[in-house]
Amino acid sequence: MFVLVALLPRTRLTLASIAALAVGLIGVSAATPAESPAVLCTLKPGQATLPPGRLHGLALHLQQYPDVALATSQQRRAANRLLRRVRRAAGRWSDVTAAAASGFDTHLATRAPGDDAVGYLHAEHRRNSADKRILDPRRPESLIYATEPGRRPRLVGVMFSVPRRVLGPTPGGALTRWHSHIVCMRGNKRGLTPRPDGSCPSGASKSQGSEMLHIWFTHDLRSAFAVHAPLPELCRDGLLTKKACRAGLHVRGM
Repeated sequence: MFVLVALLPRTRLTLASIAALAVGLIGVSAATPAESPAVLCTLKPGQATLPPGRLHGLALHLQQYPDVALATSQQRRAANRLLRRVRRAAGRWSDVTAAAASGFDTHLATRAPGDDAVGYLHAEHRRNSADKRILDPRRPESLIYATEPGRRPRLVGVMFSVPRRVLGPTPGGALTRWHSHIVCMRGNKRGLTPRPDGSCPSGASKSQGSEMLHIWFTHDLRSAFAVHAPLPELCRDGLLTKKACRAGLHVRGM
């Protein structure tokens, strides 16, 4: 298991300022995470995943779905309000062409012959990623489009992110969990995915990347705040084609 660097208090965005931003943006108070930043990704012996109440951690350690019962009624209302505002704000980018015109990078990776997997394009907006606005429904860092062969990309969610070493706000309590990934870091440059064998290029070292929050446009809170694409619910709610759902095509790009 990798030993991750602690989240250091060198950023100008403090937890208090993040909470204040969340109040202004979505009208609820953001709960301050109880976990120590130095142990966000620690698993106890015998654990395969972190407990459902954990608000931050590596994507491969967090449980796929949040435990809705752990959220208070106020937190569930806050999560519902956030979901509604995000869905309404993202409606203008339902067509990938409109998203590209607004500055989102909608370039699709080239598919290999015979690749019929469902992919999930994270169309990033570089200016939104650099503007230090936290959890702003009008300025998501990335739009998420499901991509299938022979079909135009379909908007299925958004992704928010925070600057490196900043904990994301959790207005929805256990519903609004933030995940991160192990990346190869070199100085202040953007982290890169490790090589297939898990190693990093010369001069780069493994570290914990910036935190992210996925919000999916499904019809229930549990799946809307899943860590990875909630394939059963995306199928249930008509966000993927029946062909893809019948075939149970594997997920690519997550």
